[in-house]
Amino acid sequence: MSLSNPSKGFTLVELLVGATLSAAVMAAVLSSYIFVGRNLARLANQQTLDAEGRRTLAYFAQDIRLASGISGTPSATSVTLSLPTSTGTTTVAYSYNSGAGTLTRTPASGTAQVLLRNITASGLTIRYYDTSGNPYTTYVDYLSGIKQISLEFSTQLGTAGNGTQTKVYELASNRLILRNQTLLP
Repeated sequence: MSLSNPSKGFTLVELLVGATLSAAVMAAVLSSYIFVGRNLARLANQQTLDAEGRRTLAYFAQDIRLASGISGTPSATSVTLSLPTSTGTTTVAYSYNSGAGTLTRTPASGTAQVLLRNITASGLTIRYYDTSGNPYTTYVDYLSGIKQISLEFSTQLGTAGNGTQTKVYELASNRLILRNQTLLP
């Protein structure tokens, strides 16, 4: 009796080679999927930072241009602006909360609005300048001399652990002149 009809099927070696190749292809597809997903998350985070940053600068610039002066004691992290209205004046305050990493705009009559989130540690500074463009380092005795203000901040979103963290996004406003505050002494 001869074995002229061998049994049909795969050998163990053929199965192992096939499984190994399939695993390699699946690993490549999965790593590509993860890479694309992380890049899309970083892109979405960057767009969020960009939109918040531009909106913040637009509100700040508008309020500074309308402001007739500063009320209270300004600091490197907060300022209260006096805005003229048809019936007198009102105020709007900008304040940085380093613990929460937020910048909040609070009008005297209205609801506080968080303009900016995810501010990096020590990542927000409000700068004040005199008529010559010289920056003030202390503000208490020079309130009447402040003619220009600028805002600088840096933000970052995502987490480094999962690869979705953006680069630090830095923005700064131009030096904005307070309304009715001439640059000449």
